[in-house]
Parts: sequence; C-alpha cells; structure tokens
Amino acid sequence: MLTTGSKGLDELLGGGIERGVLTQIYGIFASGKTTLAMQVGLLSGGKVAYIDTEGGFSPERLEQMAIARGISSEEVLSRFILFEPSDFREQRRMIAGLKKIVNEKFSLIVVDSITAHYRVEEKKHEMLSELSKQLQVLLWLARKYNLGIIVVNQVYFDPTHNALKPIAEHTLGYKCKDILRLEKLPKPFYRIAVLERHRFKPEGGIVHFRITDRGIEDVGVNHSV
Repeated sequence: MLTTGSKGLDELLGGGIERGVLTQIYGIFASGKTTLAMQVGLLSGGKVAYIDTEGGFSPERLEQMAIARGISSEEVLSRFILFEPSDFREQRRMIAGLKKIVNEKFSLIVVDSITAHYRVEEKKHEMLSELSKQLQVLLWLARKYNLGIIVVNQVYFDPTHNALKPIAEHTLGYKCKDILRLEKLPKPFYRIAVLERHRFKPEGGIVHFRITDRGIEDVGVNHSV
C-alpha cells in the first residue's frame, strides 16, 4: 500500500493506494484530485512517473508540500519524472514508452487526467478501444513492478440520471478496481471522498478532509509547521 498521508483516507481505502491495480480518482474541478495524486507520490519514497495532460502539475506546489512536511524538496523533485502529452496520440506513445522507463525503483504512476485529450476527440467511440489499451499497459506495469497506479478522471453531466458521471465510465470502471470520488464542500478548502468501489472494502464510505500547505490533511488535525 502507498499512504495518502491522511489517516482517514488510508482507512477508507483499506490502508492506502493499493499496489498492482488501477485506482481511479475523479471529481469536479478543484476537488483535490491532483493534490492527492501528488501527495501519494511525495510520500511513496520511490520514483514517480507523472503524465500531466492538463498542465495541472506544479513543481512549486510539490515543493511547498514537501517543505511543509519537513521533507527535502530537492529529493522529492528528483524522484518525479514529468511527461506532458499534447494530444491523445502522444499520450498513447508516452504510456507505451513507460515500458522502457519504469523499473523496480518506481513506486507510482499517475495519469492526470487520463480523459482530458480523449474528451476532445471527435470520434470518441472509436477512441474507447485505444483508451482501454492504455489502461491495459498501465495495469501490466502495475502487476510487473508492484506499482501504485492513479488515473485521474474528469466528469460530465448526465441528463438522463441528472448527475455528474465520470467520463468513459464503463471503460475505466472495467479496468479500475478501486474508485474514489472527490467532492467540494461549501466551506473553503474542505472536501469529501466517497469510496465508490474497492476490492475488499464496502462501497459508500465517506471521509472528510481539507487542503492545506501540506497537501491533503484530515479534518481537525493541526500542525505547528
């Protein structure tokens, strides 16, 4: 397991981000998805392959989180390898190329988000099989090197069910064994995490957390740093 840095989230996830499977984290804009993904990498101790499709990865934010936790920011930044695909095809090449890069020194792969470029494709139905292939490569890497894999996902409004749903829900749902939904609360910087699926934990569990200089923290926890 890879810790999230939050006792509540770790308990919700049965110990943290599970190795050897795909974990999907989805939610609306600014719900804490990127901060959570970065924090798992920050605390993982190993190398992190971070595929940033939206320009949301911030070295400055990662450095801030490390310093606030008393961790060497230089050491943390040296462990993160950043990839920035400009379209869905380049994303495919970069994910496939991870087979030549990832080894036993890696602890985590993050794709943030896996559907940003897919979303703007005109022939989405034809691209679903390609999306599935990318997920299969990630799953192969997760199993081969016992990695944690986080695939961040976006949402869309489904008028049929009058609800926000994850993009490519069925394709990602088929490959991702653990699914976590993040939501914003009216109180600034406060969020909730809902466990929608897990390999051995009951679905529907909810945890409150907040976003601070340190990253993701449990509600009610204070630090002097």
